[in-house]
Amino acid sequence: MEQLKAFLTGRLVLGVLAVSVVLLAYHLITLKPGNNPALLPPIPLIVTSFFKTLGSGALQEALFASLYRICLGFVIGTTCALVLGCLVGWYKTIEYIVDPLIEAVRPIPPLAYIPIIIIWFGIEEFSRVLLISIACFMVCVVNVIAGMKNVPQVYVDAASTMGASRFQVFRTVAIPAATPFIITGYRIALAAAWTALVAAELIAAPSGLGFMLQEGRRYFLTDQVMMIIVIIGACAFIMDRTFRSVQRRLMVWSEARE
Repeated sequence: MEQLKAFLTGRLVLGVLAVSVVLLAYHLITLKPGNNPALLPPIPLIVTSFFKTLGSGALQEALFASLYRICLGFVIGTTCALVLGCLVGWYKTIEYIVDPLIEAVRPIPPLAYIPIIIIWFGIEEFSRVLLISIACFMVCVVNVIAGMKNVPQVYVDAASTMGASRFQVFRTVAIPAATPFIITGYRIALAAAWTALVAAELIAAPSGLGFMLQEGRRYFLTDQVMMIIVIIGACAFIMDRTFRSVQRRLMVWSEARE
């Protein structure tokens, strides 16, 4: 326990130090005589923009809208990836049928689906959630399949020897053994979800962080743009750390735990 506490403390200190160095370097650059605050706004100006939008309620509204789309699209995309990935990775027949389709569409960037999604479904909320779901699914399903295929054969043989059926081995042995890959897939999908979110909200969204980015670009509010970028990074960081915490709790038995 003491070693863990010392490790976490050291990690926290180093993390804070790294962020402080970056902020200090940025602050020093903005203090240079030739700097244009409209292009590279000083940190106080960014902080002022934050409290201004916070006081007006615009930031809370945008953040809620974006988090709603992220959570909904993430849950839909990763759930589909989990179910299909487990089946493809475990059952050869399903793999032979579905795997060529996955491999055919996997190299296509999720943002390439934007035009066809707009043509088919318009620019309503469904289209934005669909794009996020596709982005999450594409990156997560590969990890789930890899996890199922990397289940140690000795686990399968041991369960089969004790009389477990193929489905019982799948449910009680394979899926738990593939958990490290699945959680990693979820974390990668979360990053993809934020990328897809910003792209989706830049296109005719009535609200959201991406909408505020577009608004800042349109009216040359560089301080607002920088502020939204920091908020997106902070939200993604917090959500990723949450997944890491869940990963540590679920995989206390694994050598791959962080």
